[in-house]
Amino acid sequence: MIIGITGGFGSGKTTATSYLNSEGFKSIRLSDFLEEEAKKRGVLKITRKVLQDIGNEWRHELGSSVLSRKALDLINKSVWTRVVIDGIRNVAEVEELRKNGNFILVGILSIKKTRFERARSLKRRENLTWDLFQKLDRRDMGLGQKKYGLQVRSCLSVADIIITNNGTKEELERKLKSIITDG
Repeated sequence: MIIGITGGFGSGKTTATSYLNSEGFKSIRLSDFLEEEAKKRGVLKITRKVLQDIGNEWRHELGSSVLSRKALDLINKSVWTRVVIDGIRNVAEVEELRKNGNFILVGILSIKKTRFERARSLKRRENLTWDLFQKLDRRDMGLGQKKYGLQVRSCLSVADIIITNNGTKEELERKLKSIITDG
């Protein structure tokens, strides 16, 4: 079983992935491929925008499903039977993963203000202001993006299951538990 996770940043994708790890799923973060490339290029400050730019460049040059193909390569070289892929952001990635069979796309929705507060508390890469969050979020969702660009909104529209995550971590975990139990 392969579970793909999509959603805006701060929606709870990483929390969902951590829970699925605790249930025996191996995880692949698509952004790890991009971070690795940024490091190879000597990028000193790896921000969300840097990762978005590299992802768009790769999808433009190597095909829109490049990140899911990299994930499938890892899966096919392993003995993993339960995998979660965190950070699906282009519909071509979904289409590629669906070809593999036994794939479920889970979309995670959260109120924008909640996502901003969560993202800001992570303090991962940049000093996140509300204006910067909105700019990055519009790009992430696919507004004004080319076909090879970020398309989280479109990914959410083709999700097999949508989870609303405005509550507690435990509520999110219960929803995920029902997916892997019933799924």
